[in-house]
Parts: sequence; C-alpha cells; structure tokens
Amino acid sequence: MDIFVGSLPFKYTEKDLIGIFEVYGKVSSATIVIDKRTRQNKGFGFVEMPIAKEAMKAIKALDGSDQLGRAIIVSEAQKTKKEKGLIRPPKTGLRKVRKKILSSLSATKNEI
Repeated sequence: MDIFVGSLPFKYTEKDLIGIFEVYGKVSSATIVIDKRTRQNKGFGFVEMPIAKEAMKAIKALDGSDQLGRAIIVSEAQKTKKEKGLIRPPKTGLRKVRKKILSSLSATKNEI
C-alpha cells in the first residue's frame, strides 16, 4: 500500500521516514520529494508498505503525531489521473491561441 506523508520536518531523510514506519511493519520503500533547484526537502513524501493491515495500523498511529515539533499528516496515497488511465490531451496550438489573444488585447489598447 502506498502512503502519503505530509508536513515532514525539513531535516528528515528517507532513513528517518523508514525508521518511524518500520515500527509498524515491513517498509518496501520510502521517498521524500526534493526541490530540484534548491535541493531541499519539500516537506512531503511517500512510503510503500507491502502488507495493507500493517500500513493501516501505521496510518492510524502516525497521523497527527509529533515529529521534530511538526504534526505530520499520514494517509493512503491517492492515485493520479495518469495511473487511472486518463490521459491529458496534448497542448497543441496553445501558443497560437495565446499569441492571438495578446495581439487582440494590444490592438484594443492602442485604439483607446
């Protein structure tokens, strides 16, 4: 089961995340989302636990618990649209539409 963990302390590492979840059962993986530009923890991550019963026990126990002065949010991860099989339409032609709108706005501005 995939678990979302939010409001993580910025000093937390993936090892810390595994440590707090291992108490409740086996952890397959843990990932903390990192900002590409600043290389800082974004304050949320995901934990994967293979046994659903252990995962639910961890969610109930850890949701709202204090971790380095922050109350963390723990819940079952939601599937994204892409995982559900819904595909976003391609962004074709948006530049032309934007250019047309901007040119019409500038034309009306010049008329005033």
